[in-house]
Amino acid sequence: MESLKIPDQSPEQLSQLLFNRQTFLLNKVFSQDIQINSISYWEEITCVGYNPEKGKLEAIVSIKQSTGYSGGLCSNGSREYVRFFVDFKDGSGFQDMGYSSFKVADISEAPPGPQHPLKYMTHLFINDEKYRKFLDCQTAVIPTVRAVLSWNTIPSSNPNAAPYYGNVKDVNIQLKRRSFILWGDIFTALNVKEKPDFLANIDLKEQVHIPVPPLPPIETYYKAYKRAGVPDHRTFFSSIAPAIANGTKFVQAASYNLYDIQKLKIDFKAAAEFILKPVDQADVTFEELQCVGLNTALDTLGAVVKIKKNSGFSGDLCHAGSQEHVAFWADWDNNGTFDQYLGTSSITVHDISNIPADGLCYNIDLPIDLKGHIKSCTQPNIIRIRAVLSWQSLPSTTNPNLLNTWGNRKDAVVQIRPSQSPHVDAELTFVGGVDRDLISASTFLVNSDLTNPTSYNNRPYGGWVSFNGLIDRNGFNGIIKYKIEYKKYGASDSTYASVSNTESFPMIDFTPNPNLEFTDTQSAVGGWYIYKANPAIGLYNETNYLAGWSTDGLDDGTYTIRFTHTDANGNEIVKDVFSLIICNVHMTINPLATATVDFTKTLDLVIDGGDCHCYDKTPSNNIINGHLRAVHPYFASWGLDLQPTSHTHGIVPNPVSRYYDALPNAGDIGNLGNNADDGDANAVWSLNVSGLDNCGYTVSLYAHSRVIRDSSTLFPWYGVKAVGFSVTDVCPNK
Repeated sequence: MESLKIPDQSPEQLSQLLFNRQTFLLNKVFSQDIQINSISYWEEITCVGYNPEKGKLEAIVSIKQSTGYSGGLCSNGSREYVRFFVDFKDGSGFQDMGYSSFKVADISEAPPGPQHPLKYMTHLFINDEKYRKFLDCQTAVIPTVRAVLSWNTIPSSNPNAAPYYGNVKDVNIQLKRRSFILWGDIFTALNVKEKPDFLANIDLKEQVHIPVPPLPPIETYYKAYKRAGVPDHRTFFSSIAPAIANGTKFVQAASYNLYDIQKLKIDFKAAAEFILKPVDQADVTFEELQCVGLNTALDTLGAVVKIKKNSGFSGDLCHAGSQEHVAFWADWDNNGTFDQYLGTSSITVHDISNIPADGLCYNIDLPIDLKGHIKSCTQPNIIRIRAVLSWQSLPSTTNPNLLNTWGNRKDAVVQIRPSQSPHVDAELTFVGGVDRDLISASTFLVNSDLTNPTSYNNRPYGGWVSFNGLIDRNGFNGIIKYKIEYKKYGASDSTYASVSNTESFPMIDFTPNPNLEFTDTQSAVGGWYIYKANPAIGLYNETNYLAGWSTDGLDDGTYTIRFTHTDANGNEIVKDVFSLIICNVHMTINPLATATVDFTKTLDLVIDGGDCHCYDKTPSNNIINGHLRAVHPYFASWGLDLQPTSHTHGIVPNPVSRYYDALPNAGDIGNLGNNADDGDANAVWSLNVSGLDNCGYTVSLYAHSRVIRDSSTLFPWYGVKAVGFSVTDVCPNK
């Protein structure tokens, strides 16, 4: 999907473009025709990457202009939304993974300096475990990620829908290799229909762990790399470089010793000269750093690295492989000198035989310490960032211009989040996987819209609700505590209760080398947790996770949340109080084949008079009439699916779907279907079978609610209820 590149414009033309953008949402409200052409003049996704160890998708977005974002940094500004889709190559096509968002604002080009484009990073965690496979050591599961950027409107859950302002970016990623195989997989691979007697008691879901094979003989390894065109000085870089007095540092030890390498008659002198020569230009034959950006809300830098070759990475997926290291630097005063080293983060890569022609994209993150660099929103804080990529050997921590043998550097301009307090301060950044700012102070719903609501608006929470945020120490290294509490809306403050009693926090310590990742498990004392993240000593909470709230056992309704922390003197500071709506209603499905809709259930599908009947091409018997029921207090959509599509020639039921498009009014759960937005209580559907092939068919009903369940922006799915029928030229006994 190509986005529309706008060439240089006259002032009058730019003024018209800006007017069109300012009235974009107004035009949508009044249903004026808007031609979709994906304008990327203001914003554009430049890179997308994936961290297979963390299950983390990232996009780096370039904000290109100084105006057109609905206000300055002290205002609400506007939002950029990125929805991620993944095609796991399992035949299902692109699957919706959910969306993330971040705030943007008008930021002036004055004073002169590096103001634009500004590079923002946004991310989304996914669970890819069921798509991992146990394959041979050289082959990976390689999905395609599609990221869709849309300004001020949430991108459609249709992966082929184009945004009006924004663009679409597709990249290939690698999933983590499954370290075990199931007995069922073995039987399937060997086409075994029945278990042999000696395996009769084997559980087909039992895991069989396969031992890691030994390293291949050095001769085999060398010949394979020779055939692949990998130069000798890369093949044995990790062995030769540490033996040269050039200050090169490594995290991983060499796989083969120099004595064994010498037997291969390697030209050590030529390899050493290549490694020792000054690197004036980056060698990006095997890997390349493509983009750098900042997650402003989370003080986390991100970089996307593309791997280009199928070998040359010191081992396949069954072995250690090698590491891509990225060092980050800051130019705080924008004088062109990157004067502070911020830290190094790394990712492991391998030889992968089925790498696509356009490579694989990985992301690397680094949380940073902003102590002493926070300003108010009246002074937008724009700084330069440099990222330096180095394969295997660690990048310099003293020279931001130094390149090692393989790698490159990339500069970017980023915006530091504003703050008003020079003291210990705190902020809830995300609630239930969405930006805290998206919870309405009046309706208590996420993405509240009382003017032109869609399925993406007016959403409550359900299930497990996560809370993520930051506490700025601002130089204080003592103990900081915090608690997150809830109460029924309108109840006395004395009824506040802790959202949880025990938590496990994913921590990372950048002090040792390599970095140490560990889990900090705490039991709340009087509801209080200790905030251990401290950038001054290199200790970070990897996801800024603070607590989680299990709401399934609570009554549905409105609850108030209170976020409190202690300051440097131990005083309790109430930082945030807000309300949200909980709805844990599930849809109930009628499992029986009935002739009429069952009103005691909330999801049902019938063919009038009963299913499993025959229909033919004659005018008197070619129309199927039926009714359906799909109701929920926070209804999103229902859809009908006619199968098998190989015989339908594009024919679908009428209507094929319906979406929530009315004002929010949850209504009485005991009287569902009487409110316009609850869904359809007993809707009519039909199907003309005259264009279908002679065959047996099913029509299935599925539905979604708008609940943000278990901290995922995906719509909870319910179904299916299916009915069946057959089509022939002429039905007997009709």
